[in-house]
Amino acid sequence: MTDQPNPGPGALWYEITAQTPPALVEEVSALMLGVAPGGIIVEHPIDILGPEMGFRVRGGEPVLVRAYLPASELGAVLIADLRDGMEPYPSVQLTAKPIYEQDWSVSWREFFGVVETGGRLIVVPTWVDHEAQPDQLVIRLDPGQAFGTGHHETTRLCLKALDGLARPGITMLDVGTGSGVLAIGAALLGVPRIVAIDIDPIAADVARRNCAANGIDAHVEISAGVLKDDHPGRYELVLSNISTPANRALAPVFGTVVLPAGDLVLSGILTVDSAAVIPDMEAQGFTHLSTEEERDWCCIHLRKQG
Repeated sequence: MTDQPNPGPGALWYEITAQTPPALVEEVSALMLGVAPGGIIVEHPIDILGPEMGFRVRGGEPVLVRAYLPASELGAVLIADLRDGMEPYPSVQLTAKPIYEQDWSVSWREFFGVVETGGRLIVVPTWVDHEAQPDQLVIRLDPGQAFGTGHHETTRLCLKALDGLARPGITMLDVGTGSGVLAIGAALLGVPRIVAIDIDPIAADVARRNCAANGIDAHVEISAGVLKDDHPGRYELVLSNISTPANRALAPVFGTVVLPAGDLVLSGILTVDSAAVIPDMEAQGFTHLSTEEERDWCCIHLRKQG
């Protein structure tokens, strides 16, 4: 275990982290609970698969078990007890750091910066001061509890595709709008009317706030719900950044809502799954034009036959 840091004024807790081989997680968790009856946190190493697919656990890698102890004499005693209890497990690495009183609701923001998309659009968090280039269009974004910061590969791929497809005079459907980042980008690129939908009501509220903050809310109609086969709208451009199963299930609906010669952009799809997605869309009258890849993810561009 590392030396205990001096908590200093204002420190309220110690965050104790045990980096643990997977085979010892149960034993280490029991020891941690013995000194932290308020509960522990077990963090498995994961890969995020998409807004609706959840995650995949990476097996064989160390697991983090965390507990929080008061930065007081009692906390020092508990930490000493924990250190003694861990002696039979030399492969477990213990660290401690002080936790200070702060606004936890915004502390996560330090991890999000400006996102360059490779085109005219850039994503700038609302709390970041950034001077854009004259030819750049800035999406000011506060994702709140919604998916879509621009940092994930699927969102960047969609923004890049949008840069070449959005234009004045068309209507667009944004399926799985999340934070509203794609709808905002489309409006900044000149699309006069965008319909956005998300299954999560919280995400829909976040998207509304972000659209208003970017001054484009008059161009975007946002609703919470699921895209259904009786959806009344017809669009020259549809973007769907959800998941492979969800996109495949919506193939017949896409075949209806995309106008002849219109474009369909699908993401939230692992590259290995693209071979299964494309035939589903071709069966609905789409022609596959291109697939862009970034790391394990892809963005598929199709066009409805005229």
